[in-house]
Amino acid sequence: ALPQLPLTSLNSVISVCCLAHSLYPEKRLRSSTTTTDGVVSRREVSISVGLMNLFMCPLGSMPNCHGAGGLAAQHRLGARHGASVVFL
Repeated sequence: ALPQLPLTSLNSVISVCCLAHSLYPEKRLRSSTTTTDGVVSRREVSISVGLMNLFMCPLGSMPNCHGAGGLAAQHRLGARHGASVVFL
Protein backbone atom coordinates (compact mmCIF):
# COMPACT_ATOMS: atom_id res chain seq x y z
CA ALA A 1 0.00 0.00 0.00
CA LEU A 2 2.86 2.39 0.71
CA PRO A 3 4.30 2.35 -2.84
CA GLN A 4 0.83 3.17 -4.16
CA LEU A 5 0.64 6.42 -2.20
CA PRO A 6 2.92 8.56 -4.45
CA LEU A 7 1.31 7.17 -7.60
CA THR A 8 -2.19 7.85 -6.35
CA SER A 9 -1.41 11.36 -5.15
CA LEU A 10 0.31 12.25 -8.42
CA ASN A 11 -2.42 10.89 -10.69
CA SER A 12 -5.50 11.77 -8.70
CA VAL A 13 -4.52 15.19 -7.36
CA ILE A 14 -1.47 16.86 -8.85
CA SER A 15 -1.92 15.81 -12.48
CA VAL A 16 -5.61 16.75 -12.41
CA CYS A 17 -4.76 20.24 -11.17
CA CYS A 18 -1.94 20.69 -13.70
CA LEU A 19 -4.13 19.51 -16.57
CA ALA A 20 -7.00 21.76 -15.50
CA HIS A 21 -4.63 24.73 -15.41
CA SER A 22 -3.34 23.99 -18.90
CA LEU A 23 -6.79 23.29 -20.40
CA TYR A 24 -8.49 26.33 -18.89
CA PRO A 25 -5.92 29.15 -18.75
CA GLU A 26 -8.60 31.83 -19.08
CA LYS A 27 -10.07 30.86 -15.71
CA ARG A 28 -6.65 30.91 -14.09
CA LEU A 29 -5.82 34.36 -15.45
CA ARG A 30 -9.19 35.77 -14.48
CA SER A 31 -8.55 34.92 -10.83
CA SER A 32 -5.07 36.47 -10.69
CA THR A 33 -6.33 39.37 -8.54
CA THR A 34 -7.77 37.09 -5.87
CA THR A 35 -6.10 34.66 -3.50
CA THR A 36 -8.16 31.69 -4.68
CA ASP A 37 -7.66 29.83 -7.93
CA GLY A 38 -10.38 29.98 -10.55
CA VAL A 39 -9.81 26.48 -11.90
CA VAL A 40 -9.28 23.98 -9.06
CA SER A 41 -6.84 23.69 -6.19
CA ARG A 42 -4.97 20.67 -4.86
CA ARG A 43 -6.85 20.99 -1.61
CA GLU A 44 -10.27 20.89 -3.29
CA VAL A 45 -9.36 17.81 -5.33
CA SER A 46 -7.85 16.06 -2.30
CA ILE A 47 -10.96 16.70 -0.22
CA SER A 48 -13.22 15.53 -3.03
CA VAL A 49 -11.31 12.26 -3.53
CA GLY A 50 -11.09 11.68 0.22
CA LEU A 51 -14.79 12.21 0.85
CA MET A 52 -15.75 10.10 -2.14
CA ASN A 53 -13.69 7.18 -0.83
CA LEU A 54 -14.70 7.72 2.78
CA PHE A 55 -18.40 7.45 1.98
CA MET A 56 -18.41 4.92 -0.85
CA CYS A 57 -15.84 2.30 0.24
CA PRO A 58 -17.87 1.17 3.28
CA LEU A 59 -20.77 0.55 0.88
CA GLY A 60 -18.67 -1.87 -1.18
CA SER A 61 -17.19 0.48 -3.76
CA MET A 62 -13.61 0.23 -4.97
CA PRO A 63 -11.37 3.21 -4.10
CA ASN A 64 -11.85 5.97 -6.68
CA CYS A 65 -10.05 9.05 -7.91
CA HIS A 66 -10.76 11.68 -10.54
CA GLY A 67 -7.63 10.99 -12.57
CA ALA A 68 -6.18 13.13 -15.31
CA GLY A 69 -7.30 10.66 -17.98
CA GLY A 70 -10.96 11.29 -17.23
CA LEU A 71 -10.54 15.05 -17.34
CA ALA A 72 -8.62 14.88 -20.61
CA ALA A 73 -11.22 12.61 -22.22
CA GLN A 74 -14.16 14.76 -21.14
CA HIS A 75 -12.43 17.91 -22.42
CA ARG A 76 -11.56 16.22 -25.72
CA LEU A 77 -15.17 15.16 -26.25
CA GLY A 78 -16.52 18.67 -25.66
CA ALA A 79 -17.16 19.00 -21.94
CA ARG A 80 -16.42 22.63 -21.07
CA HIS A 81 -18.84 23.37 -18.21
CA GLY A 82 -19.97 21.74 -14.99
CA ALA A 83 -23.35 20.92 -16.53
CA SER A 84 -21.71 18.37 -18.82
CA VAL A 85 -21.46 15.95 -15.89
CA VAL A 86 -25.27 15.75 -15.83
CA PHE A 87 -25.26 14.15 -19.28
CA LEU A 88 -22.88 11.38 -18.20
